[in-house]
Amino acid sequence: MSSTEHGRRTVPTASPSSTPAIDSASSPGKPIPAMPWTRLLRSSRPLRRLLAGGVLAVLAVAGATALIVVQAHDSTIRRVMSELETLDLLLAETTSRSFQTVDLILASLVDQLESEGVTTSAAYERSKSGYDTYEMLKAKATGVPQLDAITMIAADGRLINFSRYFPIPPVNVADRDYYGILKNDPDGRSYLSTPVQNRGNGEWTVYLAHRVSGPSGEFVGLVLGAISLNYFQNLYQSLQIGGGSAISLWRRDGTLLARYPTLPLIGERPPIKSFTEILRQSDSGVYETPAAIDGPARIVATRLLRDYPVVVNVTRTKEQALADWRRQAWITVAAGILCELAFIAFLWGLARQFGAYEAFTTALAERNQAIEARREAEARLNQAQKMETLGQLTGGIAHDFNNLLQAIGSALYLIEQKVPKDGARSVLATSVRLAAEAVERGAALTQHLLAFSRRQHLEPRPVDVNALITGMSGLLGRTLGGTVAIGTALQDDLWPALVDPTQLEMALLNLSVNARDAMPGGGTLCIATANLRAPATTKDESTATGVPAPPGDLPPGDYVGVSVRDSGTGMDEDVAARAFEPFFTTKEIGRGTGLGLSMVHGLSVQSGGGVRLDSRPGLGTTVTIYLPRAQAPSGAPRATDAANDATAGTPDVHVLLVDDDTLVRQAVSALLRQAGLRVAEASDTVEALAVLAGGEAIDLMISDIAMPGMNGFQLATAARARRPNLPVLLISGYAEPLLDGGARLEAGACVLNKPFKPEQLLAEIRALLP
Repeated sequence: MSSTEHGRRTVPTASPSSTPAIDSASSPGKPIPAMPWTRLLRSSRPLRRLLAGGVLAVLAVAGATALIVVQAHDSTIRRVMSELETLDLLLAETTSRSFQTVDLILASLVDQLESEGVTTSAAYERSKSGYDTYEMLKAKATGVPQLDAITMIAADGRLINFSRYFPIPPVNVADRDYYGILKNDPDGRSYLSTPVQNRGNGEWTVYLAHRVSGPSGEFVGLVLGAISLNYFQNLYQSLQIGGGSAISLWRRDGTLLARYPTLPLIGERPPIKSFTEILRQSDSGVYETPAAIDGPARIVATRLLRDYPVVVNVTRTKEQALADWRRQAWITVAAGILCELAFIAFLWGLARQFGAYEAFTTALAERNQAIEARREAEARLNQAQKMETLGQLTGGIAHDFNNLLQAIGSALYLIEQKVPKDGARSVLATSVRLAAEAVERGAALTQHLLAFSRRQHLEPRPVDVNALITGMSGLLGRTLGGTVAIGTALQDDLWPALVDPTQLEMALLNLSVNARDAMPGGGTLCIATANLRAPATTKDESTATGVPAPPGDLPPGDYVGVSVRDSGTGMDEDVAARAFEPFFTTKEIGRGTGLGLSMVHGLSVQSGGGVRLDSRPGLGTTVTIYLPRAQAPSGAPRATDAANDATAGTPDVHVLLVDDDTLVRQAVSALLRQAGLRVAEASDTVEALAVLAGGEAIDLMISDIAMPGMNGFQLATAARARRPNLPVLLISGYAEPLLDGGARLEAGACVLNKPFKPEQLLAEIRALLP
């Protein structure tokens, strides 16, 4: 590209739409829209706390209501149990006295027999079988409603006398349970039989039997009292204990003796007899049973009589026991629900008011944030425009300067060829040598400019950064001197980085030299590496080796971090903000160009990574380069192709030289002719295509890349379309066309950057020619 064309470049400016707009909803005079509840809940911690407190209060009311209901339930159950237990105790005492009355009558008869000296069964039968005994028995049974009859029984089981009628029928009870048990138990005193149903009237009776023994304990006979079970059933019925309640009389073994309300189970052992389990541990108890003998669940109070194997149970269905509780529970729950609804309504109104307030404050905050974001965006845009403008300026200057250096260097080479070999110490030879060194220094300067403007030609490949740093240790030691201690903190399993190794070495060397200058009295320099991922978890995240986390503007992915940290004077905020600008330096005149950090910035960004600077006055500076991770294993550095006798001529080679810069074209043409090549010149791509179309034999085409109209890549494509096997050498002051997405290097073509040495040019020509 010519200098005039470079001068026509324009600097991009920001359009009004490129900055954030302030939401019109937050503008004065306009209504603030209600914020969606989900968004409001996510954004407002006070509202979340308010609602959480409201939910907890509602849950507390619900919990309190449930607790009251549960406690009332338990209290009702305890009250019913207490009532049943008290009633059961009274009934047990009444029942026990009923049995004790009969027991006393029978005991008095036995005592009477002993006092009368009845010691044998024959004497017992002889003395008590008369009518007077019948009248006596009848008199004793009169007035005792529970005592149905009194019977005297001989040792063989025959009835001796009977209070119900006289004479007695010939009946034998030797087959009854009470006879067999008391006859065979000399120590037995009394026994309560199983219930027996009268075959005539169907009434149930239980017998309380007393043993009559002789002086030596021999069995004389029995005195038997028949106890009517209807008596107990009538007694229980007279108590009017209420619906859902029941009273039952049992033998200890679980045989039902009497019950009210009546059930057709008298004399049976129903399978439900939970009280027998309770009475194994205590003489009384209260429990709940899920299924009673009549079906529904009941609360049962049970008690064993003190002197008799008889159990009295008082029960009440849970349905009846909890009837009052259910009414109270419904009232309590309804009151709790009304309370919660009132609280929820209050909370809803408060939340709406809070939401309106939050919407207002959020809109105001968003307005302020939008204003601040706009300011920050404008500042970033201005900085980006400034850096882009500087990049375009420096890139254009470097391009034009490289063309000038190329012309000067080529001319110096031609002059040097004319200096006699024996005049190496002459003034002319010295002047040429000094001018050539100045050209090399100028070329290095333009390389820094191109690095900052991201227009240098890079050759990125997988690089083992740890190995590269280790290989530079000797160079760094000689460069930094003995006053600077060099240390490393290299991650063992470091990923390969995708970067141009030569440019990375230059970047690390520049950073090390800057660090040395920041430590005039000596200090410590540490180079660290680490594997990093962007975005970082936290803003200030750092690795075990101390490499800072990647900045937030890096694209997501894996990066290799390389940091250079010194213990020098550090920078203040103003200096740090301008540190990457080209030609900006705080060093005294003659000690720096101000291109070191700008070159590092350009290399990292052009390589697809980034750079971060952390510095504070008095605390040193850390510059970290973030390089993209390479997916392929690191390879060995590429060997530089050298020409075999680069200054030797290449006869019979016809070269087409295309360059729009006259000085460069003439200087390169002179070099080629000096080397013995035939040269056809073209000042633009149209003229070059005309030469190729003319049929002239062309062995090689050398073309500048940046030219008006068609660039060098396009020219190479057009030329290969006409002559498919034509070798092409492209030369350029900077590699901008290589950086756009449309540039593609043809097979059989290569690129040589300006300013190049004559031997480099001839070496590339030799490499391209068959």
